[in-house]
Amino acid sequence: MTMRLWSFALQWARVGIAAAVFLVATRFLTLAEIGLFATAIAPVRLTQGLHKAGIGEAVIITGKSRRRCDALFAMSTGTGLLLSVLLASVGIATQTPLLTTLAAIPTLNGLAAVSEGLLRRRLALRALALRTMAVQTFAAAITLWMLVSGIGPWALATFALLNTGLSCGLSICLAGYYPKSVPNWRYQSLIRPLITQITTRDLLTNAQFPLAQLAIGLTLGMTAAGAFQIATRMLSLIEALTLSPLRFIALPQLRAATDLRTSLQRHLRLNATLAAWIWGGTVAAAPNILALVVGTEHANTVSPILRALALTGLFTALWMPLLQALTATGHTQLVLRHATLGSMLAVILVAPTLLCNPTLSAASLSMAALITSLWFLPHSLKPLKLTRHDLSPIMAPLIAGALMAGGLLLIPALNLATQVLLGTAFYAAALYAGRRKVNITDTTTQTAPRTPRNAA
Repeated sequence: MTMRLWSFALQWARVGIAAAVFLVATRFLTLAEIGLFATAIAPVRLTQGLHKAGIGEAVIITGKSRRRCDALFAMSTGTGLLLSVLLASVGIATQTPLLTTLAAIPTLNGLAAVSEGLLRRRLALRALALRTMAVQTFAAAITLWMLVSGIGPWALATFALLNTGLSCGLSICLAGYYPKSVPNWRYQSLIRPLITQITTRDLLTNAQFPLAQLAIGLTLGMTAAGAFQIATRMLSLIEALTLSPLRFIALPQLRAATDLRTSLQRHLRLNATLAAWIWGGTVAAAPNILALVVGTEHANTVSPILRALALTGLFTALWMPLLQALTATGHTQLVLRHATLGSMLAVILVAPTLLCNPTLSAASLSMAALITSLWFLPHSLKPLKLTRHDLSPIMAPLIAGALMAGGLLLIPALNLATQVLLGTAFYAAALYAGRRKVNITDTTTQTAPRTPRNAA
């Protein structure tokens, strides 16, 4: 396998297997039990950016020196222990045993963060992918046995702990790194601003769902939190199967591209074609998809939430090449502002819906993504030296996807296989017609005779 294929395998193993295990668990658990676990794991997920992104990327960028790695290890383990103590204290104070148990995860992440960063720095993607697949498969087998035995939400907590603990041990063994010096405060003070910037960016980008999950659980109850968690995990699974491979391809190709405009248009066309088909189909067939994946008992409750979140998934896929191009050309501040605006709007728009229902909260997240997109698009064109015409490759897929979704929603209830076949055929036909019209228009514009400047 090539390095790119190992990258795909690594990303899918990290996101896809965990989401698949959770969705299988929904057949054994009630919405209230799912919501109880989701609310307990939400604050833990909020802390993972420090070690997964902040420390890990700092090792990649500055980890040439052994002393710097030792300084990063001291920071990583220290913050991990501190976060574990804080989360455990909150769990004890609120009488939430699941949170108290899951509080060990930040410490395990802190111990493995430097080793994980070193493996990524060495591009040991094969080792990372095989490790992740082996660990997740073993943890999944134990979890399924516990679910069948009737352990309840503790089975999901066991999966999270096993996954983190085994990954930590194997990362340390594979990297072969052990600290050999005492913490150096001078090195730590030099590295701290970089870690803070990376962690803040990751937190702003990935904190929307955990924060919304926690807020819904505390205000609307565990049943609503369980339904929202199923919808977000379904969203993650769809993205892992469709968007994640494209994300790994985009950044290195755009960074090495000699003609950024042409390469970016190609990525925009590919992402838009796939995303409009996937998310248009998800909107139309959400009840049938969820009935197949999580069972009919939860499908009716979760499908409106998943439909409301589909716009968020669509925008994430559409603008990924632009964000990657900005990163590749060094315009990281604009990427950070994009994440900041999206998070602020999400908090502002979701807050009033916490007294209503989780579907409105999901729709508010999509509305925040829409407003952020309207701000982001004009601001991204100038740094990349693009015009609005350069975004034209996304128009035909968007129109075709909207027509497909609308057509399927107007047709009486069909089974999932019929919806997929009929929707795909309609989407392909509409996409072909739309692109042909755009190509004819472009050709006509290019070949139209020009009027002489001094003609009467």
